[in-house]
Amino acid sequence: MQIDDRPGNPMKLLRNPLLETFVTVVECGGFSDAQYALGITQSAISLRIRDLETSLGYRVCERGRGGFRLTERGEIAYQKARDILRSARDFDAELMELRDTVSGDLRIGVVDAVDSLPDLGLVQAISRFLSRPNDVRLEIVVASPTDLTQRLISGDLSAAIAPFRNQVPELSYNELCKEEHRLYCAPGHPLFDEADQPRPSESLGRYAFAQRSYDMMVSPALGSPEPKAVVANMEAMAMLIQTGHYIGPLPTHFAANRVASGKLREIRLSDTAWQSTFYLAIRRTAVLRHAVDLFIRDLTQTV
Repeated sequence: MQIDDRPGNPMKLLRNPLLETFVTVVECGGFSDAQYALGITQSAISLRIRDLETSLGYRVCERGRGGFRLTERGEIAYQKARDILRSARDFDAELMELRDTVSGDLRIGVVDAVDSLPDLGLVQAISRFLSRPNDVRLEIVVASPTDLTQRLISGDLSAAIAPFRNQVPELSYNELCKEEHRLYCAPGHPLFDEADQPRPSESLGRYAFAQRSYDMMVSPALGSPEPKAVVANMEAMAMLIQTGHYIGPLPTHFAANRVASGKLREIRLSDTAWQSTFYLAIRRTAVLRHAVDLFIRDLTQTV
C-alpha cells in the first residue's frame, strides 16, 4: 500500500502499516477476510503481523488450523492500537480542516429501529451530510443507551441518538423528538381477539411480559410482575410477541407493518400511554470537529 500524497488527497501523517494491519485482521476475524479489506495478500499480512510481534517481543495472535484468535497480550495490544489509530485519524482530520476539507472519522451511535422513527429524519440528515464534498470515514454503531453513554464518555463516539433516560453530567443533551409506544399481542394469545376493547392497565398483570433490557418501562406502570423474557432489541421483542406467549411494548412506527399484516395487534389501554424522548448527546468537553458540527446541524434541521 502506498501513500497518496497528491494535492487534494489526505495524507496519513501518523500512519503505521503494522498497527493498521493488526487492527484490520482482528476486526475481520482473520487473515482471509482482511486481505480484501487491506488490498494485500495473506502472505503480506502474515509478514506484517510477524514484524509487529518482533517489534513488540511477544505474540499477539494464534493462527493455524485452530483458526485465528488473540493472545491475552494481543487483546490488550488490540485495544491500544485501535485507540492510537483513531487518535491518528483525528489528528490528520484536524490538520486537513485547516484547508476547509471535511474529513476524519464520524462515529455516530444509535439505538436500534430508528430509521422508521418519523420525526427524527436520521436518514435524510446523513444523506444531506454526505452530499457535500468530503473525505469522511463514517461509522454507525447500534447499541443500548447505557453502552452509548459509556462510549461517548470514553471518546469512542462523536455523537449518539437515543432515549437517554439516565442522563450524566459529562454529556450534553439536545431533545430531538418523541416516540410513541404501545402494548402488542399476536395470534394465539388470549388477548388477541379482545385487543380492541379498552381495558385498565392493572388487568394485564397476570400475563407474561417481554421487555427490553435497557428500558424496563412497562412493568411498574402496569403493576406487572417481573418480565418473563428480556430482549436487547426491537426485532427480538417482535419475534417473542409473535410467538403468542408474550405481550410487550413496541414503538408504533416499528410495529405498523406487522399490525397491517395481522401479525400483531395493539392492546388498547384505557388509562396508560407512554412515550420515549430521543436526545442527541455529545461530550460537554469535546471540541467539535467540522464534520461532527456539520452532522449535528444537518440532524437538527430535519427534526
